[in-house]
Amino acid sequence: MLQQSKGIKVLALAAVVALAAGCASNSSVQKAQSTADEALRTAQEAKQSASSAQQTASAAKSAADAASAKADKAQATASEVQSKLDRVFERSQRK
Repeated sequence: MLQQSKGIKVLALAAVVALAAGCASNSSVQKAQSTADEALRTAQEAKQSASSAQQTASAAKSAADAASAKADKAQATASEVQSKLDRVFERSQRK
């Protein structure tokens, strides 16, 4: 966004310099303004897309974190069950 703002400022400055020098026609100034307006619209759309992508990434990370926590809990439960089964088996072998 910052770089596009610089681009817009450069275009505006170029238009002012051209007008001051007397070598710019009205259509040239309008074309420069149109280009600057289009650059601004493009920058705003890019910013909105980046914001949307950030929100999607944050939601995906939250879902992944929740899934990881559930997997960890399942692993702990499986380990506990395995340990209990081992103890039952050992007791049955002693009898």
